[in-house]
Amino acid sequence: MKFSSVTVKLNLTTTLQTEKLSAAKTGNVILTEVLSCNSAYPYLEERDGKLTTLAIGDRLVGALGARQALRGFVGYSPSLLSPDTPLSLLNMGGVIGCCTDAAVGLGEAIKLKYLGTVVDAEGVVNINRSALPHAVTIAVPRPIILILGTCMNAGKTLCASQIINAASQAGYRVGAAKIAGVAAIKDLQCFSNAGAIDVKSFLDCGLPSTVEIDDLAQVVKNIVNALQGELLIVELGDGIMGHYKVETVLKNKEIMAHVASIVVCATDIAAAYGAKKYLAKLCNKIDVFSGPATDNSAGSNYIREKFAIPAINAVKSPRELFSCLQSTWKNKHG
Repeated sequence: MKFSSVTVKLNLTTTLQTEKLSAAKTGNVILTEVLSCNSAYPYLEERDGKLTTLAIGDRLVGALGARQALRGFVGYSPSLLSPDTPLSLLNMGGVIGCCTDAAVGLGEAIKLKYLGTVVDAEGVVNINRSALPHAVTIAVPRPIILILGTCMNAGKTLCASQIINAASQAGYRVGAAKIAGVAAIKDLQCFSNAGAIDVKSFLDCGLPSTVEIDDLAQVVKNIVNALQGELLIVELGDGIMGHYKVETVLKNKEIMAHVASIVVCATDIAAAYGAKKYLAKLCNKIDVFSGPATDNSAGSNYIREKFAIPAINAVKSPRELFSCLQSTWKNKHG
């Protein structure tokens, strides 16, 4: 039996009890059997963060959820379950749903057969059991560096990790979080390896993804209040436009008042231009561009000259990037 990382906050064992229940809810933990393989997307991320290759006949424990990935799978969380429900593995973190589409080149998502819903003395097991407490407001003011991207796979996690490392070397105790996307823990492990003293994600709020919620701003407040550290690095997964509710954070005046600096990872110059225009409409100013658009001087020089915004590659110049961010938050907040 293989336990996916989406269940990492639960104390599940191989002696778990299951019942075949027709009613289903996002976040419910279910037991499934692997019916097919996918050589383009063969892995499951287990609770320790290690990847394992799935084989037909494997038993997999995951959680119901949705995904709307531009470069991945698209699917929804079913409200009814039976052995005939067409379930699939929507991401390597173990989010399970009904797949409706996939990016070109990925092929069909791994098909799963519903075997039962995990239950215990308290009833149906849902990953929201371990959710952080609800926060009305951000309690302790600390500088927040917000990492955004023009889309998924724009280098946000790598950029955040480089900033965490530079800040840690500069003597800061850094708390880091990923607050949008679909559940997996590999990015959090990157943050820890870079030097963050505390890491959290929307999974700590009992969410398999942020597709099906109305307001991501509430998740940000819950996580920011729970994070340790004097400097917070917050990555909003996916892109500034899309299905993961990132815009609800960018429109929240209380949260943005605590944001000391905004870094946008752009895939190319056109994406950088679009991000600048879009965020300006939301009354948010980009402090630094990073990501693939800054991989060399062709992009970074163009952005600096045409947009009058610093463009610093996080991999090539992490200390310069962090120094620039320090200057922006000191100018904003003194």
